[in-house]
Amino acid sequence: MSVLSKVTTPDIPTEQLVSDFTRADVQFDGLVHSGSSYEGRVFVNNPDADAATEPSAENGYAGSYYIFGHGGCYGDQGHCDVVRRGPFDPRPPHGLSPTRKVVIATDAIRIAMAAGGALTVTVVPVVLSTTGKVPDDEAIPEFQSVSVIAYQ
Repeated sequence: MSVLSKVTTPDIPTEQLVSDFTRADVQFDGLVHSGSSYEGRVFVNNPDADAATEPSAENGYAGSYYIFGHGGCYGDQGHCDVVRRGPFDPRPPHGLSPTRKVVIATDAIRIAMAAGGALTVTVVPVVLSTTGKVPDDEAIPEFQSVSVIAYQ
């Protein structure tokens, strides 16, 4: 088991979140899954979290998402380059198109909002195995955006 670089988001304002929500999610959009498979442990308001941090409510643990990575490119040069398809192209998206993961984080968000202030989300990737095609210094996790969504 190895741990690569964790990621902590900038402050996420909470003014627009309803306070009496019944469910809250942390949504990751644009997750890259071309590298190693990993568990993304999600912590709220705990930028010091690492692989040794106990996944508990006291530590801000919200849950995990899992990426079944492709282990790097084994094809010819350009084989794994994601090419965007047009809006009327009937083919499915490229197999390496960035994906979305949602972690139901209701309790962790409630606890963090009760403490007041903005939220931060820290993702600690725990890689269980890798291949020789994935560089050791690869940035995991890599995503385009993180949202906190509350439902009434």
